[in-house]
Amino acid sequence: MSYLTLCSITLRHQYFSDGLLQQGRLVIATESAAALHNAQFVFKPTKQGGLLLLDTARRDIAAACCDPLLTLHMLWYSTDPQFGSYSAPAVPANRLLYCNNRDLQPEAAGRLHAAATLGSAELTELSAPELAGLSQLKRLPLPALVLTLDIKRAAIEHLTPDNAAAYSVQFGCRHSIWRYYLCGSSFASPLTIADMAQQQQFVQRADITLANGRRAKVFESGQPLMLAQFSPYRFALVSRTDNTEKILIKRLPVAAAGQFDRAVVNGVESNVSEIYLNY
Repeated sequence: MSYLTLCSITLRHQYFSDGLLQQGRLVIATESAAALHNAQFVFKPTKQGGLLLLDTARRDIAAACCDPLLTLHMLWYSTDPQFGSYSAPAVPANRLLYCNNRDLQPEAAGRLHAAATLGSAELTELSAPELAGLSQLKRLPLPALVLTLDIKRAAIEHLTPDNAAAYSVQFGCRHSIWRYYLCGSSFASPLTIADMAQQQQFVQRADITLANGRRAKVFESGQPLMLAQFSPYRFALVSRTDNTEKILIKRLPVAAAGQFDRAVVNGVESNVSEIYLNY
């Protein structure tokens, strides 16, 4: 047997340092398994997505099955319980992310969505016609993403080692307001949070009393900051006394996946990541 790659699917995510989506699996929908077999295709999962392979010795069979086209559905399931806490867009109940290869723009270079990352345009109701008949959507857990690929007869007939389709999907990372709570006698002097890259600013809010009765100084980022597997941010805690500055903490801890809630900030409901320090 001699196989050619008909198409590749690469799943990416801004959160991860290598840029590739992790901790999940891409599978063929149950309803597409028979069509895949009849067309003599082989689906090979990869760490970053999957490959659809054509047995060149049975190209005529595949071409007949794709006349005029063959539609295959694929589902990506996350195995990371924190996936929704660092991924964008947020997916409401009774919806999921859906992409297909039907209206690709030349400038998108195989990207299966309109913008640079998945967004609200790809959020689809579970009851949408394009998802009808997919039995795996009727039980939990639901996939995080559904892909539909239309394969045309011409793609089979003209396939060479050099013209395989390369599809990609890019998840964005969630952003949140970072809120630091500082407790301890070392925080008695006037404080600021400084960004070593001088790109982000923090605003000091009124002191509050925490649930344990301790008083805390509160600082919030001036804008939502992205979550990342290895954060690029480097914030330092600086004290100011008698016109002199002293670095108390060279590198403050950063927000982590799952470490956020919803709160009103400046009159707007926002994602807020709370970080507590005792010093």
